[in-house]
Amino acid sequence: MIKKSIFLLSAFVAINANALNIDSAINLALQNNNELKQKVYEYDEAKENIELNKSSFKPKLDLAYTYTDRSKVASGLKRDSSASAVVSYNLFNGFSDYNLVQSAKYSANATNLNLYAFKQDLVYNAKVAYINFLDKRKNQKTYEVAYSLFSKQYEDSKNRYEQGLIAKNELLDVQVKMLDAKQNLTRANSDLQIAKYELSNILGGIDLEKESIEELNEKKITFQEYKLEFLENRSEIKALKMSIDSLNSQLNSTKGEFLPSIDASLSYNKYGDGPTAKDVEPDDQKVAQVSLKWNLYNGGSKYSKMDINRLKVRQVKEQLEKTKLDIKLQYQIAKTDFEVSTENFESAKLALEQAKENYKIVSDKFDEGLVKSTDLTDANYLLTNAKQKYYKAYYDKFLSLAKLDRVFEKGI
Repeated sequence: MIKKSIFLLSAFVAINANALNIDSAINLALQNNNELKQKVYEYDEAKENIELNKSSFKPKLDLAYTYTDRSKVASGLKRDSSASAVVSYNLFNGFSDYNLVQSAKYSANATNLNLYAFKQDLVYNAKVAYINFLDKRKNQKTYEVAYSLFSKQYEDSKNRYEQGLIAKNELLDVQVKMLDAKQNLTRANSDLQIAKYELSNILGGIDLEKESIEELNEKKITFQEYKLEFLENRSEIKALKMSIDSLNSQLNSTKGEFLPSIDASLSYNKYGDGPTAKDVEPDDQKVAQVSLKWNLYNGGSKYSKMDINRLKVRQVKEQLEKTKLDIKLQYQIAKTDFEVSTENFESAKLALEQAKENYKIVSDKFDEGLVKSTDLTDANYLLTNAKQKYYKAYYDKFLSLAKLDRVFEKGI
């Protein structure tokens, strides 16, 4: 019994090994998407930029060696080779280095927040591509059934025409509608393939030909889960605020250039013996040095850099206000789409039930010779249209939910 259970479990796993649902599609997108990998590298670069600016707080060590070979030697010439080791350290530079490190940290945080926002976009786009594929697949099935019904109706009408029961124009009308349904089916097949390619692309180019893509189950969605005050925590807004802090730190760094800088150095010099070396020259020498430098004027470049930073801050502040308005608009659109899709789905569900009942009644009457073939054609068109509207409304509910999740960053 145990062995049998293990076998059944193994068989179940084997059958579902290639099943793809919307959650696994999202995970694949987060793992394989090339643009996301690029964004991760950008964040790594921003973190490394912090370490780059921190290097200003560390001492510097320089080694140097010179050697000169002369064809003629003048009397009293200094030694012709020397080696030196110099340790230098900046003691003060107006806090410019400190502010550059702070700027790099703010910039890295902004990059990380933008990375998170991109992940939310990626999740949303993966959901849209997945839902769009399911919609196109249902659309293809709808046209397939419609074409099958028209083909059956055409065969029936052809037999009736040969028996003299209907006029030729009725047969031709059914044939035209059948050919039109065939064209719709061909187009639906093409749309389905394109939707599959788009889904594959966002998942990192995986092959979906052997994948079983699972259907979505209807959910009961309550709008109370979404609160408007959460929009202030959107990562795009926080990223722009971090960018403003980064620019202000750059501005403070530029202000530090108006202050003096103080450097200290310690060097050890070793002199070689040249052919005309004098005994008064030392063999080696230790030098300690403290230097102060203060730039009083450099053509106004510092003022220009400060003005540029201030203008950049103003630009980002305007971008921040626009982003807040855009996010509120996203919320209003998503909220409206949710309400409309929910209402449309209920209407489409009822319309589909009525279209199915209507087609059954007309089909039965057609079999009994009580209605014309055009009546059955109209019933088929009505049923096909009702199916399309039903599935569109069905998937629009999921799309509106995905949009709301994106607005409130609930995708991850």
